[in-house]
Amino acid sequence: MKNNDLVVENEAVDLSKSEINAERILRRCHIHDMDAGGVFSLISGSQGSAKTSVTLSFLDYTKKHHPGEKMFFSNCYNAPLQFVKIGRGNFNIMVLKDSGVTFHDRDNKLEEIHPKVTYFKDYKDCYDKALPGVCNAVFFGNRMKWMDFIHFLRGVGEWVHVYIDELSEISPQFTSGKTFHKIGGFASDCKEVRKCMMNLHTNSQSISDIDHRIRSKVMIRIYLPGARAENVSRIKQTALDNLNEDPIGGNEAYLEYSGKFGKTVFRDIYKPVSGLHWEARVNAC
Repeated sequence: MKNNDLVVENEAVDLSKSEINAERILRRCHIHDMDAGGVFSLISGSQGSAKTSVTLSFLDYTKKHHPGEKMFFSNCYNAPLQFVKIGRGNFNIMVLKDSGVTFHDRDNKLEEIHPKVTYFKDYKDCYDKALPGVCNAVFFGNRMKWMDFIHFLRGVGEWVHVYIDELSEISPQFTSGKTFHKIGGFASDCKEVRKCMMNLHTNSQSISDIDHRIRSKVMIRIYLPGARAENVSRIKQTALDNLNEDPIGGNEAYLEYSGKFGKTVFRDIYKPVSGLHWEARVNAC
């Protein structure tokens, strides 16, 4: 069973209670219900535990089941572009004008390349130019601008989906001054996404690097191998330490939501695509 094709709850399906709970939580990640609203999820695990693959599987689910809706992806700079793993023709690269963002080929000594790019001037222009049914990979130059963009998206009045790779870069722990207060405002936005028809799916290798005010607003936690249990979790560290890793069949994971938790296997594995081993940089020399 692939996670971007959730099973239908059926008495004839032979699942354990833990697996049923996991399926219900996965369904909550994707449900379109005005009463239930959107979700804020956080996927954690060690390097190579398939955090990005889980994130991309959520994006693929939305792409398949809600092709008329807009999806936005936040990638790290100076690191491989992850969204390209969903394949050519499935993404739209968007760049803020005059942000100094450039793209480089990691297979050719980081030579600058010029893929097709949609340029925008502000958040509204970005939203208006974004394409439904594909991954809109947005580059502002400064990743912290995603806090303002998510605040803007709260007011668009329709279902919207945001996927953030390495949340700790956008809302880091141990800040001060204006940045500290800005992250506090972002925490309020994260709390309110449920009411705004927004699904916010994020991941991080080290949850302790994320501002604690943001962590406290997470609705759904997904723990992959190598993850550290949070104090608020009912899942024990010993259980996380026993999660199975399988690079072919997929990694096990615990999911936790509203006091309930379950275990599943994420079988969707996304590999690099030949010719798309790129990265983004800001003001690169």
